[in-house]
Amino acid sequence: MHKGGQFLTTPITESEIFTREKFSEEQHDFFNMVKDFAESTLTPISEEIDKLSQDLSRKLMMEMGEMGMLGVDIPEVYGGLELDKATASLVGEALTHGRNSSIVVTYSDQTGIAMLPYLWYGTPEQKKKYLPNLVSGKWIGSYALTEPGSGSDALAVKTNAILNEAKTHYILNGVKQFITNGSWADVGVVFANVDGEKFTAFIVDRDCKGWNRGPEEKKLGIKGSSTTTYILENCEVPVENVLGEVGKGAAIAFNVLYVGRYKLGSVTLGGAKAVIKLALQYAHERHQFGQPIANFGMLQRKFADMVVRAYESDTVLYQAAGSMDEAIGTKSPADEGYYAHLQKAIEDHAIETSVIKVICSETLWLNVDDGLQILGGYGYSEEYPMAKLYRDERINRIFEGTSEINRLIIAGTVLKDALMESLPIRDEVDRVRHTMIPELDLSKAGDFEDEFKIAELARSLVLNAFDTCILKYGQDFKNRQWVMEPIANMVI
Repeated sequence: MHKGGQFLTTPITESEIFTREKFSEEQHDFFNMVKDFAESTLTPISEEIDKLSQDLSRKLMMEMGEMGMLGVDIPEVYGGLELDKATASLVGEALTHGRNSSIVVTYSDQTGIAMLPYLWYGTPEQKKKYLPNLVSGKWIGSYALTEPGSGSDALAVKTNAILNEAKTHYILNGVKQFITNGSWADVGVVFANVDGEKFTAFIVDRDCKGWNRGPEEKKLGIKGSSTTTYILENCEVPVENVLGEVGKGAAIAFNVLYVGRYKLGSVTLGGAKAVIKLALQYAHERHQFGQPIANFGMLQRKFADMVVRAYESDTVLYQAAGSMDEAIGTKSPADEGYYAHLQKAIEDHAIETSVIKVICSETLWLNVDDGLQILGGYGYSEEYPMAKLYRDERINRIFEGTSEINRLIIAGTVLKDALMESLPIRDEVDRVRHTMIPELDLSKAGDFEDEFKIAELARSLVLNAFDTCILKYGQDFKNRQWVMEPIANMVI
């Protein structure tokens, strides 16, 4: 069975990974269907979407629901298509062909952190009530974890929940901030501390008394998506709306974020590819010194870098999606304990999901920056697409965990896996400690023997550097961010 992090402990010659070349005809057809929808429906109304129209966004979400786009990896019994994570990633990538980041954000939140808590942790009654409405697009969902005083330190929330005397409702008081889909949401997963100390997830319905929405945030980009505060003033939440168990909210908060990160990877990958196409079209049309600027070597170097980065992101995303699918696929949704198994399979890929989040979001950033530079002065003009892309892309290195937090997760998870021996990191460190490139079976390398050796050298360098840090700092390694960051960068 595939397990996350195995790329650190398995020689390249013993690895077999999933890549887009392995997609089936049905998966290609689904991608093209979504791509056609994005290009024919979203692109022509992109400016209207960015005017922050709730009616228009709801209409588009309903259309996506009818096409099955909102429930790609949700079981059929709840209205989904029950397909795999790789296909779900394809849908996110295809949607970016609509050239509107705002609706992509609305979609990503709906299909990720705003929906999966019900599937993974909900009671049968909760699943039946909420999932079909979210999968169809009839309802819009939200996920409310962040507060004015707790962002990256997610468990430091101040929102409090107290059981009333009749023991029929929890009374929630507090403020949630930067909530995607905030003003449009029909339901939200809201985190609070029961009696000030038991971190718990609650389902808050639109008709819950005391659930108030703040004004829309005035954002740098993604202006057509809703982002607000939630003000909970004696908000009455029925006891049957506790999600999971009282005091067990941390697992819900963090496990769904793993999925949010790889879903973010699919849409930022799509954006990074779209930027290449836009910049290349301009470079062929723009003439200077009697020839297209696409002929100039320095710009060709930029295009080469953009393509390489996009290829790296594509490979990492679909390799991890394939690995998760293989791990998840050992059980079916009808099997007892399936959802616990699914959560464990995804949690085991914590390193990969954070790597995806960092690589794909930073690839989009760098590609947009290069794309704007290629357009020169026109790139800085709002009449051309790069300026808007420049504003819209910036959020991707912040939400679903900042790039810095995800680097800490990568290095910290490697440390945890080594100490808990959930991965044979110590054994592999011992194997490569005195030889940077162990003996390899290169029978499958073909014309890429040197590349195989370089990849194995890189893996050995990571393990040796990690070993040096552990010998020097021990478990205190996790408190030394200036050391964790370069280790994470080496893993990436």
